[in-house]
Amino acid sequence: MRILLIIACSALIGQGYAQEWQNHFGAGQDNGVTVTSSSQSNGTSHQSTINGMGLNQHLKDASRFLGQAALGADWESIEEVAAIGPESWIDSQYATPMASYLDTTDTIWNHFVDAYIEDWGEDQIIGNGAIFPLYIYFRMAWWHNSMTSEDQLRQRMALALSEIFVISDKSQLELAAHGLADYYDVLYSNAFGNFRDILEEVTLHPSMGFYLTHLNNEKADPGNNIQPDENYAREVMQLFTIGLYELNTNGTLVLDENDNPVPTYDNEDIQEFAKVFTGLGPAEYWWHWEDVSGIPVQWNDPNNTIPTINTMMPMVMYEEWHEPGEKYLLNDQVVPSGQSGMEDIQDAIDNLFNHPNVGPFIGQQLIQRLVKSNPTPEYVERVAEIFNDNGDGVRGDMKSVIKAILLDPEARDCEWISMDASGKLREPLVRYTQIMRGLNASNESGRLWNVGATFEFATAQSPLAAPSVFNFFLPSHSPHGPIFDAGLVGPEFEILTSATSINWVNLMYFALLADEYMEVSTLSNSLVPGIPESNPFALLPEDKVLLDLDDELALATNAAALLDRLDILFTGGIMSQESKDSIAESVSLLALFDQNAAVKAGIFLTLISPDYVIQK
Repeated sequence: MRILLIIACSALIGQGYAQEWQNHFGAGQDNGVTVTSSSQSNGTSHQSTINGMGLNQHLKDASRFLGQAALGADWESIEEVAAIGPESWIDSQYATPMASYLDTTDTIWNHFVDAYIEDWGEDQIIGNGAIFPLYIYFRMAWWHNSMTSEDQLRQRMALALSEIFVISDKSQLELAAHGLADYYDVLYSNAFGNFRDILEEVTLHPSMGFYLTHLNNEKADPGNNIQPDENYAREVMQLFTIGLYELNTNGTLVLDENDNPVPTYDNEDIQEFAKVFTGLGPAEYWWHWEDVSGIPVQWNDPNNTIPTINTMMPMVMYEEWHEPGEKYLLNDQVVPSGQSGMEDIQDAIDNLFNHPNVGPFIGQQLIQRLVKSNPTPEYVERVAEIFNDNGDGVRGDMKSVIKAILLDPEARDCEWISMDASGKLREPLVRYTQIMRGLNASNESGRLWNVGATFEFATAQSPLAAPSVFNFFLPSHSPHGPIFDAGLVGPEFEILTSATSINWVNLMYFALLADEYMEVSTLSNSLVPGIPESNPFALLPEDKVLLDLDDELALATNAAALLDRLDILFTGGIMSQESKDSIAESVSLLALFDQNAAVKAGIFLTLISPDYVIQK
């Protein structure tokens, strides 16, 4: 490389005797200068050193960082991070005001209820299924907030946490848009807080109580063959805190004398924790539907559940239904007899929160969601140690954990890019939000209310819509082939099938080439019962979402420059020269006939390429 620079500088000096250039090395003046090298490492053309494109590494680094830390970033956001640095950007995100999924959901729901009242008349509304607070209102709110909110790090963390602390609208929660939104707000509002607070609020939330069946969980009644429900007791250990096996701080398994993994809990532990989570019930009835039903609901009434109850208020303790006596928790901790039910729950939460497994177990999953599927044990250990103690004696400080994950050398140092075990498959939700935010998707109405039905069908993913409590994909999933053969995992590959991979290509085609930029449909007869034939909620012209391609169109006749821009905007600077050359060839040919189509084709081909789909 030293020889390369000497040759380049000599060429420029030679030209200087004939003409004095007003710009300088790397400022774009490469007329008559050819650069060669024995190495074309990383797919980078060394000509880029002279024309200035090779001096954009700070933008590439910033883009790669935002690909891990945000739901999407436009060019200006990339420039901002390049100017202030990742840590300063994180600090600014900690100070960015929050939105509210519950408020947005309620605003959208009321919008449609008011429209129905205007169309039908108030006497036809009460009890009509068309205005039931269905899950679709939360989905509209999720897409709107994720597309418009500036607190992108909090948004990205909330999505990651929702894939650990899983509830799903693939249940009767489909009737509780407000409950889904309020639950998401728990994860969203606590994303920069303390892990213990997340664990406590999740435990007491009625949406989780319903989903994992500790809502209305009764104490033992042997005469009637009733035992405390064990569902939440099992999953709070297996999925939300400590996992199945004892872990070292670096995430590797603790082995016994026979080299077998050591279980973290057994069936008796589940039974003891199940006793703790008895007596929790709804705080009050659902404010709207109580009047509609007109039926008094008792504690043990099977109707005392979704959608009858208020899913926006934490569950409360009904002492008469709480299991009395001592409870034996992990690591020989005993919950004393005679405490209140809520004191028992607080002790159980403390017991789990302070278990040594939590740091590596949760830390590794957050690394997988944000940075890479296969972090080294050293990376996991560094994050777990910060979880255990943020440097000020605080355990579970999420701000410190986030910085430990995103600023770690394995996340930031470029040397990891070329390693086969590094990187991850971008999950569809993140891909789509990154594309739409990167291209400044907007509409005249300001209502980015996306039901997301087509997107979910195409990609097998939608917020709070996992098929089970085990999420869309398991942290340990290893697809057959090179990843499996190398002993690695690739969680997101679990929903990458022959169908969803083709659907992604089709989705990008319709988004970019067929002018169907974003599914912002409101309600349709197929989604909600009772909508009249004269549906007042058809997509209006001002609701159509458009992309801002002005900067890209300015490069329509310079395919190489366009690809360099797309490389920074979407692939974090890792697009191979082979991909650039191949896409640029198609762009150049199309630009001879239709520059608009050429630019869209260049973006389309970028977004379906492995260079984009695989995050490094």
